[in-house]
Amino acid sequence: MMDPCFPPHLLPLIRRQYRLEWDGLHGAAHWARVLENGLHLCAATPALRRDVVIHFALLHDACRHNDDHDPQHGPRAALFAEQLHHEGQLSLDPEGLALLMEACRTHTGGRIPAHPTVMACWDSDRLDLPRIWGIRVKPERLGTPAARATETISWATEKAQRGHFPWPDLFAEPAQDA
Repeated sequence: MMDPCFPPHLLPLIRRQYRLEWDGLHGAAHWARVLENGLHLCAATPALRRDVVIHFALLHDACRHNDDHDPQHGPRAALFAEQLHHEGQLSLDPEGLALLMEACRTHTGGRIPAHPTVMACWDSDRLDLPRIWGIRVKPERLGTPAARATETISWATEKAQRGHFPWPDLFAEPAQDA
């Protein structure tokens, strides 16, 4: 399994404002699978911005108000990323921050084509949709060749359906006062 290499101080910052169950539908296990999917896509496509993909996995659903229809959660996540960056909590250059914000803001309805790193962010999330009963990955909604590969879809679907939780120790719920 690839090393996730995310800044450990981020999870407590995210948890402090996260409204949903840490182990819920859009919580830590989902973020960990999105991260694993994203690292897989980065390994297959070295030109992608790995730092952006990692930050996206942690932040894209961090500002949800519910597990159902919440069309503003992506824009809220983008603003949260910007806030963290201005507070010195994200070490992204201006281009990386702009890509992260675009990926977060548009991840539920973004259209292909987009910047390859943004599409990889979306793909890493969309590959985890089978965690929800009855939902299948639609290759035509994936933007990167690595994500559209039959082997990748099968690999990600199997993990999502069985509730695979990569790096559970790293994603353990941080103390609220951390």
